[in-house]
Amino acid sequence: MDDLIRHPLAYARLARGMSQSDLAREIRRAAVRRGLRSGTDRKRVSKWENGRPNPDEDSQLLLADVFDVDPATLRELGWPNWLPMRDSPLPLGPQPSTVPALREALASMDRRSFLSYSGTALASLAGQWASTEPDPSRLAGALDGQPVDEDLVDWLEGVSTRLSKVAGSDRRHTARLLDAHLITVTGLLNEGRYPPTLGLRLHRLAATLAQTGAWHRFDDDHHASAARYWHAALHSAHAADDRDLGAGILSDLAYQYTWHQQPRPAAEILQHALTRAHHPSARSLLHVRLARAHAALGERTASRRHLTAAERALNTITGQPVPTWCAWMSEAVMRSVNLFQRGSVSRFTYCLAA
Repeated sequence: MDDLIRHPLAYARLARGMSQSDLAREIRRAAVRRGLRSGTDRKRVSKWENGRPNPDEDSQLLLADVFDVDPATLRELGWPNWLPMRDSPLPLGPQPSTVPALREALASMDRRSFLSYSGTALASLAGQWASTEPDPSRLAGALDGQPVDEDLVDWLEGVSTRLSKVAGSDRRHTARLLDAHLITVTGLLNEGRYPPTLGLRLHRLAATLAQTGAWHRFDDDHHASAARYWHAALHSAHAADDRDLGAGILSDLAYQYTWHQQPRPAAEILQHALTRAHHPSARSLLHVRLARAHAALGERTASRRHLTAAERALNTITGQPVPTWCAWMSEAVMRSVNLFQRGSVSRFTYCLAA
C-alpha cells in the first residue's frame, strides 16, 4: 500500500487531523462566513490533491481561511507553495546545532514525497555554510559525561563503512541498522566525554551515516525525510570542519531540487558548495551537477562551462585520497552516462543523468 503523502494539500490537511470530507466542510463554512457559497465536496478535494485540476483563486482564498494563512501569501508564493508545509533549517551557529539536527531527522516519520525546505531557505543555509567557520570548542564532549571508548568509535566507523556499501537491493535490511548506529553516535556526541580528536571523528561519522540514510529515503521517495537527514549531515560535517564532505552533502540537496524540477535553487546551492570544495574529484562532481542544473534551465553556455571545468578537475592529479562519497567519479563513469543518455548524446546532455 502506498503510504506516501504526495501533495502539500494532503499534508496540510492531515497535519490538522482532517479527512477530505472534513476539509470540504470547513471550506463551505469559510464561504458562509464570507457571505459566499461553495460546492466543494470530498471528490473535489481529492482532485486537488491529485493535481487535476488546481483550485481556482476563490477556492484558494477559502483554503487560506481554513489554514489561517495570510491571503497576501497566495499571490506571493503561488499554488501550492503557500500551503503550511515547510520545514525551517537550523542555523549553523554559534550555538551547537549538530545534536538537535540529528534528533530532528531521527524522530521524523515523514511520509511527504515532496520538498519540505524552500529553495530560498536552503540556498541561504548554503551561503551561511560557505561563510561560517566551525567552533572548535564544539568538538569536546561534556565534561561530566561518560568517557567514550575509542575502540567503540573504531568499530562504529568500520561497520558503518560496510553498511554504506551494501547493494541497493539489500538496503531495506540495512536502513534500521544505519539509524541504530546514528542514534548511538548522536547519544555519544550529546552525553559522552571525549577529546576534540575523537569529537572530530564522531561528527564526521554522524555526517556520513546521515548522508547514507538520506539516500535510502530519497530512493524510497520520502523526500522530506531525506532532506532532513541531509540537513543533519551538513551540520555534522560543518562541526567536523570537513569542507569536501559538507560540499558533497549540499550537492546532494541540490540534486534533490533538480530532481524535483527546481534547478534554480539547485544552482544557487551548488555555487556556494564550490567555494569550499577542495578535492578535484569532489569539485568535478559538483561541476557536473551544476552543469545539469544549468542544462535544465536551458542555459547552454553555463552548462558547457561547468562540464569543461568538471573534466579539467577530474584530470587533476593529487596525492590526496578521494572522498568516499565521490569515489565513483571517473572518466569512465562520465562516458557511460553519455552513452546511456536517451536522445542526444552531446556533452551538453550527458550531465542530465549525473
